[in-house]
Amino acid sequence: AGHIVARIDTAEADARLAEKLADLEAAKAQLALAEKNRVNQEELLAQKFISQNAYDSTLSTLRVAEARLKAVEAQVTLARKALDDTAVRAPMGGVVAQRFAQPGEKVSVDARILSIVDLSELEVEAAVPASDIPSVRIGQEVSFRVDGFGTREFKGRIARINPEARAGTRSILVYAVIPNRDRALRSGMFAKGEVTISRT
Repeated sequence: AGHIVARIDTAEADARLAEKLADLEAAKAQLALAEKNRVNQEELLAQKFISQNAYDSTLSTLRVAEARLKAVEAQVTLARKALDDTAVRAPMGGVVAQRFAQPGEKVSVDARILSIVDLSELEVEAAVPASDIPSVRIGQEVSFRVDGFGTREFKGRIARINPEARAGTRSILVYAVIPNRDRALRSGMFAKGEVTISRT
């Protein structure tokens, strides 16, 4: 999780950040000049060399410069964020299962780049006849076997039960969470198993 798995060309983001940083320097210089003018005008006002209206105008220019500086600072923050977003980071720990884009390929903003799977815990989806659903509860133990693993038995617990039957069938999907610490199981495998309804 957090590792960089892809990088988007930064040329545009770099140029935008450089432009905003230049605007920031200009805004700071304008603010410094406006503040210097305010100090000078305040001294002239105290000596009655200028009118109150002239001083108020200088003060207004200062407020405008302060507001512009804040606006440019916000734009710089956004430009930095856009540059940071050019590094695509894994949202979780796992393994890259599929790559949907090749280096140098142009992709849209919402296009998939990679598929990452976490094999430490898998979810098993099973169709249960609706007539058996009253006996099934969240938390019940499930056990199953997978082709290729011989007599090895995997165990887990029911995590959720679909609230409605599948269209055109009389079955309801049940989902069980299976620990897979040794990463023996893979996504997409088929399994046969059973649910333990009760113990005596």
